[in-house]
Order: sequence, then structure tokens, then C-alpha cells
Amino acid sequence: KVYNDILTKRELEILGYLSEGLSSKEIAESLFISPGTVRTHRNNILKKTKFKTMSHAIAHYVRQGLI
Repeated sequence: KVYNDILTKRELEILGYLSEGLSSKEIAESLFISPGTVRTHRNNILKKTKFKTMSHAIAHYVRQGLI
């Protein structure tokens, strides 16, 4: 089961950028953080939600209207 309050604001922000097709490098530049930090957030999103792919996570959160 996936809970909507499981992700931080920053993780939801990263998901939002990913849903718009931005790369990790582009997200890092937009948020003034390192690409490694973006990668960490991406890994945390998958661990917390138990989705196997980022596409599944993005689709779920878009359907829920959270990004």
C-alpha cells in the first residue's frame, strides 16, 4: 500500500520535475542542489513508495493530483 503523506515536499518537487521530463542534472540545476542529491531523492522515493520504477511513482502521484 502506498501512502500519500509518505514523501517529503522536496521529494514531491523532484517527482513533479521528473513528470515534466527533466533530467536529474536539469533538476539539480533548477533547485541549486547536486545531481547526487537528486539521485538520493529518487532512490528514497522508490524505497518509501515500494514502486519498482519512477514511471509508476509519477503516474500514481499524478493520478492522486499531488504533482
